[in-house]
Amino acid sequence: MKKRVICAGLLLGMVFGQGVSAQQPTVEVDGTVIETDALIIDDRTYVPLRGVFEAAGSTVLWDEENWKVSIQTAKTVSDDDLIPEIVEKVSPSVVGIIGRGKSESYYGSEESIMGGSGVVIKTGGEILTNAHVVKDMDTILVVMNDGKGYEAQLKYIDEETDLAVVKIKKIGLPVVSFSKKEDIVVGKKVIAIGTPITFSLRNSTTVGYISGLNRSVGDPYRLIQTDTTITNGNSGGALINMKGELVGITSSGYSGSNTNFAIPIDTVQYVIDHFEKYGKVKRPSFGAEFQEDWLAEMGLPSEAGLSIKGMEKNSPLALASFKTGDVLVSVAGQSVNSIVELNELMKSYMPGDTVRVGVKKDGSIQYAEIVLGEKESK
Repeated sequence: MKKRVICAGLLLGMVFGQGVSAQQPTVEVDGTVIETDALIIDDRTYVPLRGVFEAAGSTVLWDEENWKVSIQTAKTVSDDDLIPEIVEKVSPSVVGIIGRGKSESYYGSEESIMGGSGVVIKTGGEILTNAHVVKDMDTILVVMNDGKGYEAQLKYIDEETDLAVVKIKKIGLPVVSFSKKEDIVVGKKVIAIGTPITFSLRNSTTVGYISGLNRSVGDPYRLIQTDTTITNGNSGGALINMKGELVGITSSGYSGSNTNFAIPIDTVQYVIDHFEKYGKVKRPSFGAEFQEDWLAEMGLPSEAGLSIKGMEKNSPLALASFKTGDVLVSVAGQSVNSIVELNELMKSYMPGDTVRVGVKKDGSIQYAEIVLGEKESK
């Protein structure tokens, strides 16, 4: 062994006599600088095997007995390989929901069978779905991925966000993991799992991309836009990322197009937190009705603020001497120019909180500290 070390030293000494640069080069692997003893010899760069390959995710093994280096490269797994694994993992957490109730048709009110999808959020039997799926159901039946059915009871409902929770008498259910808001990016691949069109198609899977964020299509809160195929019955189902995490709850779409929407995970978490703490969503209120300008109504950028269309008697704004026709331009220092912007901002506040508002009144902006009321839940 000593002889080998000496020989290596002699070789290095000989090399330095053959145009070795005194400056050590910087080596990057996939954009990350690695620490390694690289050399430039006669205009060629020499880098230790282990430094480069391990930085690239490979394994380098040294066989002392046979003087052999073995390199096991990191294999790249394609999305097509990952999707079946993700679906297999998440599908037990996605359920079908079916029930009987009265619906309105051309012939009036009639008994009908209704259906949708849901996602397990509590191992003790709580399932999240859309409010519009279950609000008119007289009886609710949840069907698990394995085909077993359980009678459910409506536990919480919030029609403004179109979210509801039903509960079954079953423990040990597999719970879906939630993604982080910052991981939801336009262009990322997503998977929708649900029960489209008919109950016989329970736990169907479609794949697409996140097409847009912060969309407003008549809803009071922002939505995720996706080209993932979502049809009647998918409502309340799961929109999953390539980590197998819940990105949002599928909710709506334009018929005959690949323009569909999901309630994003931050709104989902906001609603669940309120359900668990208060049994409902407790929303702060200005005690006023607001009107957007036409640009905001069209979904275009606007700086017009929100006109006060009407006010309740002794509302927080009225008590601050504001009146119908004045224009709300800011809340807590943040500009508000659409109903959706206002609603999203108010998710950070509770009834009874004090906020500073800016209101354009008689041609100038006036500021006031107001105590928020509580909005009546639907």
